[in-house]
Amino acid sequence: MDTHVTIDLRTWGAWLVGLLAFTAYALCVTPAPYFLDSAELAAATFGLGVAHPPGEVTALLWGKLFDLLPLGNVAMRAALAQATAGSQAACFLYALTLDAAEWLDVDGRVPMLARVATAVGTSLIFAFAPGVVIVSDRAEVYALQTALSLVALWLSLRAASRKDPRPALLASLIIALGVANHSLLAGLVGLGAVKAAWPLLKRGRGRLIGWAVIAFLAGTFIHFYLPVRATALLGAPDGGGDNVVWGDPRSPSGLWWLLSAKTFTSKQSVVQGQATPWDLPFLPMEELGELFALLAPAGMYFMLRSHRSRSQAMALVVAMGGSMLAALIGGLSPSNPDNRGYLGSAFALLALFSGSALLFGLGILRFQRLRPILAGLLMLGALTQFPHPEQYPGLRRATVAQAATERALANLPIRAAFFTNHFETAFLVAYQRLVEASRPDVAWAHLAFAGGPGYSERLSLAQPDLAPSLEAYRGRRFSLDVLRALDNHRPVRIEADIVLPPTLRQQLTPCGDFWGVSGPAAPQLLPPWMLAAALADPQARGYLGWRSYIDAVWSCDKRDESRLHQRFAELQALIPQDARFAELKARCAIRP
Repeated sequence: MDTHVTIDLRTWGAWLVGLLAFTAYALCVTPAPYFLDSAELAAATFGLGVAHPPGEVTALLWGKLFDLLPLGNVAMRAALAQATAGSQAACFLYALTLDAAEWLDVDGRVPMLARVATAVGTSLIFAFAPGVVIVSDRAEVYALQTALSLVALWLSLRAASRKDPRPALLASLIIALGVANHSLLAGLVGLGAVKAAWPLLKRGRGRLIGWAVIAFLAGTFIHFYLPVRATALLGAPDGGGDNVVWGDPRSPSGLWWLLSAKTFTSKQSVVQGQATPWDLPFLPMEELGELFALLAPAGMYFMLRSHRSRSQAMALVVAMGGSMLAALIGGLSPSNPDNRGYLGSAFALLALFSGSALLFGLGILRFQRLRPILAGLLMLGALTQFPHPEQYPGLRRATVAQAATERALANLPIRAAFFTNHFETAFLVAYQRLVEASRPDVAWAHLAFAGGPGYSERLSLAQPDLAPSLEAYRGRRFSLDVLRALDNHRPVRIEADIVLPPTLRQQLTPCGDFWGVSGPAAPQLLPPWMLAAALADPQARGYLGWRSYIDAVWSCDKRDESRLHQRFAELQALIPQDARFAELKARCAIRP
């Protein structure tokens, strides 16, 4: 096969992977704000705000490019940004798999057509994995981080193989952009890229290492977005209004608070107490399929055994280990799709090792004519895993988050003072108020943010009526008298939570879906369509179930049997086997 045909085959394979992956993600993208951090990131992208620690700068700026597109809503555009990044991650896995064929020295034994088909199949098995899809069809940071990590690794390996330091310097810059996107993942997975390029950089007698450090530092300048943008937002008369602004990065200490993610590291004991690290070995089988995932150790063995591929394999193992370590540090929970995002690079590199095992097997196969046929079957098998847009992790019909938030805001009294505490509620309300300009008459505060740097101060500028209540909450003087004073000119509504002391809960009155000082008591039951949709989406089920559960706890404390009946009916539909629900039913026994 001549060089021109070879290049065309490789190029067509890359286009095929990229287009199929992007098509899958684009068909699956959420048409509305979604749960977890998605609504927050979509809102922060729209308003060019400051997202949760460590700031997610790269994701926000990347998402803003797509926010300018004249199609769909803001949440959908932010999701398309991740869909594009996810398809690029699949393309770089394709390139790495083709390179693995060269490292394993199967060039003369496996024809290019079979190599391309194997690389396409390997990349699509990764691209269509459920955990990869769920971080590529909604506003997030993980698909982009996987793409940045893989391209940095590919560039470093290419620099080492060609003895050309320029790709390694570019890789340093990209690792820095990754640090501004997700510092833990970028740093740990980036060690694999450093391992790949280190022998080449070391031969430069320090000069190349110096240039690599300069390239990395140049990439870190993107962090200046945080104090610059915060100065513009927090310096406004309304303190930034409803825009997403975590912390106050205008000072060195405030910037460090944000970049170090102290607000999360302080909760590590709680997170790790709920983690299940022993599930880690089984997650690749869930994502890639049992047979394909079990080929990975064989591919790793073949690459480590050969002197031609040993150095590259070690770099891949370090990068893969970094991704897994990040997931363990983050608190591994298989039910949390963000943990699958942490493992994005690990899933990709395990797929690469599996593809390498198949390439090695094709190279020793006696029947040469079967080689392209078997590789083609792998590619066709991968295509059968194409995700269904309307079935989780496809989010094409995911409108529960938006509907629940719109319903909650619509049922608030005119000029209400609205206090929330659950992080997902805060993100969804922030999206509705900033992006959709919903309920500007309502004064809203998220109590879980009250202790964070600068939040109470800037919110007091935006909503002066809430200043005394926020001051009392921070000073542990949040009482019924404080709420009554506010209720005299703004009807108070509070989302049930587990933080407010039981003595205060006992003094509050049920007010529709929330609680307050006075008002109508009857809540609105979740509509049947929302319950049905939640049963098909674990994130929707978890959010609605948690809110109903906490409200049921408060209702139990108040011995409000009518409200308990309603909440128990919702919980029975959403989480009938949940242990906490069973304990609550036993503790709050009510008449049928």
